[in-house]
Amino acid sequence: MNDHTDPSRAMAKLTGGLLLIILALALGSCSSHRREVNASSGGGGFMRGKVTVANSGASHAEEPYFEAIPIRKSIDKSLLRPPTSAYRVGPGDQLDIEVAEDAETRSTETVQPDGILYYNSAGGINVKGMTIREVSKALAENLSFDYVDPIVTVNVAQADSQRYFIMGAVRQPGTYPLDKPTTLLHAIGTSEGLGVAQANNESEETVDLSRAIMIRNGKTLPVNFEALVEGGDLTQNVYIRPGDYIYLPSRQGNSVYVMGEVQRPGPITYDSRLTILSAIASAGGPTQDAVVTRAMIVRGGNNNPQVSVVDIQSLMRGQSADLLVKPGDIVWVPRTLWTNIRNYTETVLTTAAQTIAVQEGVFGQGGGARLNINAGQ
Repeated sequence: MNDHTDPSRAMAKLTGGLLLIILALALGSCSSHRREVNASSGGGGFMRGKVTVANSGASHAEEPYFEAIPIRKSIDKSLLRPPTSAYRVGPGDQLDIEVAEDAETRSTETVQPDGILYYNSAGGINVKGMTIREVSKALAENLSFDYVDPIVTVNVAQADSQRYFIMGAVRQPGTYPLDKPTTLLHAIGTSEGLGVAQANNESEETVDLSRAIMIRNGKTLPVNFEALVEGGDLTQNVYIRPGDYIYLPSRQGNSVYVMGEVQRPGPITYDSRLTILSAIASAGGPTQDAVVTRAMIVRGGNNNPQVSVVDIQSLMRGQSADLLVKPGDIVWVPRTLWTNIRNYTETVLTTAAQTIAVQEGVFGQGGGARLNINAGQ
């Protein structure tokens, strides 16, 4: 059955298409509302909106009703043990290689993007995925025509194939090599610690640990950053794995993240007070595929978030008062109807962190900013 023969689906698309027009008319009729949008540079990037809303423009808005969603999970004890598997060589790794008892053979070679390693007269050897011991053995076999029973020593000079990401309110955000067992606390220390700001001649940490998040293989690890950093709870000090993403958001600034099925998902920075309708309008409005009757405002930490389910259609029709949002809130407009609020909230939090990673350039520049998720059942 297609959209032409399914009246409910056709009506849903028509409603989604009209919402942007309705939003523009509603906001345009309010003389006290002023909006400024500054486009980010580069194609395919985020649109960073700055909205200035006079107090009178949001004077009739109400505080949302929130429901606490307990998604706190315990950490698997295996995550607190250092990895026992040997390091696996990959593209970009730099290896120190030497044939024993022949100092002139020592050199540093880089594993090529296709995994091939060139050294001495051994020719090209595909070492991708090999352990250091396996690389040494493969080189010895290939050098046996030029050396008598060669013993080849191999060490990792620089590990570029296995890295983790740490972004946000740290002094040195970026990607870091993972060439030895590394704990979360050590990773934060390697980034030179949490960011600080000067206030009243005193240093103050700018990170919001309650909203910090750690993602592995597309899923959130239930790390309590507050307990780890502020309380010294080492039961939260997990070992880093290749590809891990750590995000420590700042508590400074007035930004709300509008994500999901909107035209320009990303951060909205504003002055004064901001409502959910103004935030969605600043993100270009909902797409035609948006389910506007089941939007979300997600507030608070990742361990114990609060969620307000919002019927945007009802707000636009004046059947309900517009709702105020606060810095750090995630406004999520879904694509499909969800049923399990706990599972869906957890997925939204994970996807929001990944979206921020795209915005900050962790997973490449100029890529698609839109990230969609399947509804949790």
